[in-house]
Amino acid sequence: MARRVAPLTALQISKTRPHPSRTIELVDGAVPGLRLRIAPSGGKSWSLAMRASGIMRRFDVGNGLGLGDARKKAQELRLAIKDGADPTADRRTARLKALSAVEGVGTFGSVIDAYFTIGNGAGLKTGKVQQKHLRSFFGSMLARPAIDLRSAEIQLAIDAHPAKVTAARAAGYIGPVIKWASKRDLMRGPFNLEKPITGAPHQRVLSEAELKKLLPTLDDAYGRCCLFLLLTAARRSEAANATWDQIDLKKKIWIIPGEGRKDTREQVRRKGKPKEALEIPLSEQALKVLKQQKHLLRARSENADDGHIGPEPFDRIFTTEQGGPLINWSRWLRGNAERGAVTGWSAHALRRTAATIAGDLGAPPHVISAMLGHSNIGGQLIAGYNKSRYREEHAALMQKIGNRIDRIMKSEVREANSLR
Repeated sequence: MARRVAPLTALQISKTRPHPSRTIELVDGAVPGLRLRIAPSGGKSWSLAMRASGIMRRFDVGNGLGLGDARKKAQELRLAIKDGADPTADRRTARLKALSAVEGVGTFGSVIDAYFTIGNGAGLKTGKVQQKHLRSFFGSMLARPAIDLRSAEIQLAIDAHPAKVTAARAAGYIGPVIKWASKRDLMRGPFNLEKPITGAPHQRVLSEAELKKLLPTLDDAYGRCCLFLLLTAARRSEAANATWDQIDLKKKIWIIPGEGRKDTREQVRRKGKPKEALEIPLSEQALKVLKQQKHLLRARSENADDGHIGPEPFDRIFTTEQGGPLINWSRWLRGNAERGAVTGWSAHALRRTAATIAGDLGAPPHVISAMLGHSNIGGQLIAGYNKSRYREEHAALMQKIGNRIDRIMKSEVREANSLR
């Protein structure tokens, strides 16, 4: 009997360092055939090995994916292949369609597709997102010959869009496409597009009075995720995509793998240096949120008909009632504003609020920077010498923030009772 391979964990992946001369392959025991390849450069790519039409083949799952997303895509891919789909053939067909634009005949839509299929956009991590955004934004122009479009037409479409942020994003995405197409005589300029003025972003921080109103309303999956954000100062994507295998309840830490973290440093991205994993100490209040969430998930799985008792290590911590990811944040925020009468805030405002509370508690800037997961603590020059993450000070600060949130919640309860 073949020995079963153990499921991969996010911690195991984050601790696996690239080999200087060969590609490392890790096999996941949770999804049959799923493998992670780590190149000498540090790049990570997922693939799925399975039989299709009686032949063992390897199918691409994706690059730079977290463990949970890779498993989800691999499961979907397995089901599609079993139903007779051939993703490799589908990509080949899309490539052939895009080639028609390179030959000089094609629509604006085919030029966009060509850029993201065989052009400079093929290697972009956000390529599919950009392609989808452009096809939606310029939908009325997609069927027109690209060679006939002029700068003024595209600019007027950008200017006329009611959502300035959406229009600015489209202007930023279409610029490289037009530049690439112009060099191949697929579009003829000159093109000199402008982004609409969107104004400076409002750096929202919630006051203590607003927290008193908000905290009692954080009683569902989205709300508990928000409370966890406030207690950890993490980013929304990091908390919403967190899985149980990232949590060490004994050590009271949350380990966010490098591929699950945002990296805003352009220089590091150009060098292809992998982001390091981040350890976040968990306060007693944060642990309470996790234990409550695990209890709810277990109760939900016990009531299910499949006999499965969860959650599994690679399952997301915060999910909808149907077990799906938290993706409808805009709708939830609108509904929460009606309940709590606190408007104009986003999940990222909770990260700023946690940092502000830390400052009010007297935490020094370098400890707040460590809490926020910044790489260059104290600036690039100082960070080049001082590699400390101030773990003890970080842990003490998280507990102080947890205690402050507790006091705010209890004061709201006392005020509510006094009014009865």
